[in-house]
Amino acid sequence: MLYGIALALPCLLFKIVPIDTSKVPNPKDYEIEMNGFELTLSGLFGLMFLQIAAVGWLANPIYWLCCVFFARQKYKISAITALTSVAVGFGGTSLGFWFKLPSGTGAPPNMLLEKLLAGFWVWLSAPGLVALISIFYLVKTPRIRQR
Repeated sequence: MLYGIALALPCLLFKIVPIDTSKVPNPKDYEIEMNGFELTLSGLFGLMFLQIAAVGWLANPIYWLCCVFFARQKYKISAITALTSVAVGFGGTSLGFWFKLPSGTGAPPNMLLEKLLAGFWVWLSAPGLVALISIFYLVKTPRIRQR
């Protein structure tokens, strides 16, 4: 459910860095706010075109893999893949602060990540919650000893 909510919320704020900064009338004109659905699609295309900052998109299939393990009651593997999803999602998305992305205007790559918005944190909390619940089940479930 958190994952679905994150798709609708604004997730990331990008700043288009103009080539000629002397012609910037209003800095707000150079900001792009993207919601989760837009980022899911653009992240997939970013991976296809080998954009380093799109690595954070790989957290999505890892998250769905952790959900499969959770549904099969493989809580140890579920917790590991969920925490991997959080690490890949946060680390990969953070690369957008340092590596420029194409802005889609036909100009050289000139879009940088400026701010992580609420939708990003909701998206990241989905695998975090699965990891927390998996660890809870690992701690609370009694071990069955095999003879």
